Amino acid sequence: MRHDRSDTPAVTSITSASLSHTDDIALRQRRYVLTQSVRILCVVLATALPVPVVWKIVFIFGAVALPWFGVVMANAGPTVSRKAKPPQYVAPVDAQPVRVAIEPGRVIDAER
Repeated sequence: MRHDRSDTPAVTSITSASLSHTDDIALRQRRYVLTQSVRILCVVLATALPVPVVWKIVFIFGAVALPWFGVVMANAGPTVSRKAKPPQYVAPVDAQPVRVAIEPGRVIDAER
């Protein structure tokens, strides 16, 4: 049986949870590999290209500075996802508070 869900409200995220530990580690590893790849490219460009000395110095500086930058970024701690949005709660317009009736004669005791 198929349900018509056109009248149901959209799902709302009510959590501000960050990335899981596994996802966070994977993201930091990808950043580190990218940084080291750019470093290798700088070394290759500094040695292989026939460019002025100024450019060679820029490439060598990149090759020296990028390992430090990559390690600092990898060890910086948990990252915040760019996709994460602050939690929102939107109450439906026609929502009424839940009211529970207690049967006559019933005693609610907090000590039990």
